[in-house]
Amino acid sequence: MKLSVIVPVYGVEKYIARCAESLLRQDYADKELIFVDDASPDRSVAILQELLPHYPDRQVTILRHSENRGLAAARRTGMKAATGEYIIHVDGDDYIEPDALQQLARKAEETKADIIGMDFYFDWGERKKVYQGRWTENAQDYSRLVLSGATMPNMWAHMTRRQLVEQAGVLPIEGLDTGEDYLFVSRLCPHARRIAHVERPLYHYMQTNSSSYMHVLSEKNIRSLIQVMKELSDRFAGKPEYADALRAGQWLKKTELMMRVSRSQYPLVDEMPAMLPVNTGTMTFAQRVAAPLVAKRHWFLLAIYSSCYRALTEIVQVLKGRRKNKC
Repeated sequence: MKLSVIVPVYGVEKYIARCAESLLRQDYADKELIFVDDASPDRSVAILQELLPHYPDRQVTILRHSENRGLAAARRTGMKAATGEYIIHVDGDDYIEPDALQQLARKAEETKADIIGMDFYFDWGERKKVYQGRWTENAQDYSRLVLSGATMPNMWAHMTRRQLVEQAGVLPIEGLDTGEDYLFVSRLCPHARRIAHVERPLYHYMQTNSSSYMHVLSEKNIRSLIQVMKELSDRFAGKPEYADALRAGQWLKKTELMMRVSRSQYPLVDEMPAMLPVNTGTMTFAQRVAAPLVAKRHWFLLAIYSSCYRALTEIVQVLKGRRKNKC
């Protein structure tokens, strides 16, 4: 069974060697590694090319964009070039366990599932935390978990059958580079026949790259998230079996985003669609407190609450060793 591993490359010169070596050293033989250079302005590709002669027996392809087109476009390019039975995504600042491909392929052989998920590490370098998520074999039930935010929808946490992607006609939408995981996985899962899961953390989701999409909330990234929610609202309209899950996901994403941005950005985030009444079923306690303030547009109180929450969270992260104390 051939596996295609796709790695977008942009601005990751500090991390790409670790990522590439974790892939090149995999024992699983039947694989192709596809690196997509999204016109990276640093030495990311040069570092990658320096590594490849040490692994002459590996099937590696480096595709290039003539100009920077964004994360979603890089994923699309890699997926269109893939020839494996299954597709796996790995971000250039992350890495995988030494036997990750072997474990995923074994689960695919055993279950014949269309989508195989995995547990993963939130990785701060010296400290790690295992995330297991919620899983079920039934595709419709799992789709509801993803839509509602009850489990994380990251593309790299889901190995997908290439034929399923092609038949469903689901690809990342170019230009939507924040929240593209949520949109892609939510759209793809309803088309699957079966979901499987490797009950072991195989992926290291690094939390130390301060320039990643996860950490940067620019106006462009916020608008991307708003468009993702609008796309989901349109695509799941008229499907009552997903209505509750979608409403929960909308309010979770909107409240989560409101708690992260500055007060001046509230009107922009408020453009994100969210169906009333507020569904707080998948929210944390802190988000449940904030949700009514978001719904009723009590911006002043929300700003005070969010500021206090962010400060407290930062202190907790420092105490847990996940941040460097700057004092």
